[in-house]
Amino acid sequence: MTGPVLITGGAGSVGRALAARFRADGRTVRVFDLPQVNYQGLEGEPGIEVLKGDITVPDTARAAVQGVSAVVHLAALLPPSSERNRQLTMAVNVDGAAHLAKALEAASPGAAFVFSSSVSTYGDTSKETPPVHPEHPQRSIDVYAESKIAAEALLKRSKLRPVILRIAGIAVPAFAEPPAVWPFMADQRMEFVHREDVVSALHAAVNAPEARGKVFNIAGGPTWQTLGRVYVADVFNVMGVPIEEARFRDSPGWCDWYDTAESQRILRYQNNRYQDFLGQLQAEVKKMMGE
Repeated sequence: MTGPVLITGGAGSVGRALAARFRADGRTVRVFDLPQVNYQGLEGEPGIEVLKGDITVPDTARAAVQGVSAVVHLAALLPPSSERNRQLTMAVNVDGAAHLAKALEAASPGAAFVFSSSVSTYGDTSKETPPVHPEHPQRSIDVYAESKIAAEALLKRSKLRPVILRIAGIAVPAFAEPPAVWPFMADQRMEFVHREDVVSALHAAVNAPEARGKVFNIAGGPTWQTLGRVYVADVFNVMGVPIEEARFRDSPGWCDWYDTAESQRILRYQNNRYQDFLGQLQAEVKKMMGE
């Protein structure tokens, strides 16, 4: 494992935190992202290579994988942007993954390949008995999920033995503008996951031989399993926002409770309980308010 770890979409918040984890291990990191994004804190840092480009360009994908020991593929067009232009979303999320996989097959087929997918690929499971297992059929309810299903399929056909992580909604302990509409109904089951635990899962997936070729659900665990209205009420209470301002979906979204027994056994990433998240969020709000 002498080559760098490639993180596509590495200039985002998850990518930056993951790069820091690998640097703490003493590993070199190659951060790949679009030319126009902010690379402050990455460019010129010891042990970090910055490569700017577009994953939809095959030549760029080939350059990105040269000499790498592992790839963590985070780059994707996310909702709501993914829902505005299906053609662009498929180009980035599906064709981009195909270019990367083909390039890695040619350059280093034995390198670890970790793909960031989504639990949204299960679609509406609200009328089924939880938890949702990784073997559950995939049924997209939006363009983003459709693109992730297609990307997963092509990666499974490759020679890479990818680790596919179907990640739940990511909770960040920071004051942020609430979404215009929460991605679940008020009484719908939902289970998010702490951002740091997502980073831990991605980091562990690169290093765990047992994970190769497997599909895992990545979610917060039992303490995070609640209902939409309860989660929003808890978050709004910490931020001082009246619950009456919350808007929920009128029909079921893709959220549910997930079976994470195997992912937790192999990756051991569930380190932040739901109560920890609320406490961290409260601390951040107080800090922002100067308390």
